[in-house]
Amino acid sequence: MIRYNPEQAREYREKLIEEVQADVAECYQCGNCSAGCPANFTFDYPPNQLMRMLQVGLVDELLHSKSVQNCIQCLTCSARCPRTIDVAGIIEDLKTIAAARGIAVPEHVETFNHAFLKNIARFGQLNEALFLVRFNLESGQPFNDASLGTPMLTRGKLDPIPRRAAGAGEVGRIYEKAMEKARWQA
Repeated sequence: MIRYNPEQAREYREKLIEEVQADVAECYQCGNCSAGCPANFTFDYPPNQLMRMLQVGLVDELLHSKSVQNCIQCLTCSARCPRTIDVAGIIEDLKTIAAARGIAVPEHVETFNHAFLKNIARFGQLNEALFLVRFNLESGQPFNDASLGTPMLTRGKLDPIPRRAAGAGEVGRIYEKAMEKARWQA
């Protein structure tokens, strides 16, 4: 049975107020964050339940949840909150804590993040076509969604020619420095 942990709830609440300028105690469980979340179907705890779990100090359970790792950081939850709580910022903070504690990230999430960041580092912006090709190759599903390619190209939804953004070299250098620091800290 999971029990209320007042000490952990207070400690994490104080940390969030300091780091994210968000107080989970202000959430009154209206459910707007969960109703608008496009990734909610992949979560084990919807955003409003996640907030309630933080209110009662169930941080460790959340760090191991799919909800934290599958959040796509679209900011819909934060935008819909009538109390202006930065729900997405709180989830990002939980991701950071999970990474610092060495909690394993699901392989598909790690593959997605790797392909996404490499694409941004190379072009200074996201090139969707190359990103999808790289992700599908790295995830071992090279023909996943391949049938969507032609319709998207003919409707101008995908740019087949990769273009580097102004300042792409600087973005690449920032990425490399961040990766150096991450390797050093690991």
